[in-house]
Amino acid sequence: MWMTEVAGDHFSESSRQLNNRLMIKSRGRVIFVVSDEIDWIEAEANYLRLHLCGNVAHLSRQTMGQVTQQLDSSCFLRIHRSFIVNVNRIREVQPTGRGDFIVVLRDGKELPCSRSYRHALRALYSQTGKG
Repeated sequence: MWMTEVAGDHFSESSRQLNNRLMIKSRGRVIFVVSDEIDWIEAEANYLRLHLCGNVAHLSRQTMGQVTQQLDSSCFLRIHRSFIVNVNRIREVQPTGRGDFIVVLRDGKELPCSRSYRHALRALYSQTGKG
């Protein structure tokens, strides 16, 4: 009965956080995604594409602001108006010389970090440099 309620009309939000899982509604299905499996999230018009380990992706109709509120801010970092990254997947950060950065993930994927969001990225690597 619980899954019927979740998948039915009672599930009006496109995603919710359940402990360490993100529950998203994608293409008529309810998918439970463990937060640790998310590599990065990309905005695509009125949708978000969640890129997971193993080259799997799910499309969900929600905003960057909504998903940002649902994710653990100590593990996920918004680096651009269109990108959120799992900080555990970052391999390196490369300055571009224009005040912004390229964030390179473990799998080699490169994501832009705009000047508007660089303060959060700098705070991240400032913390790790002290320990």
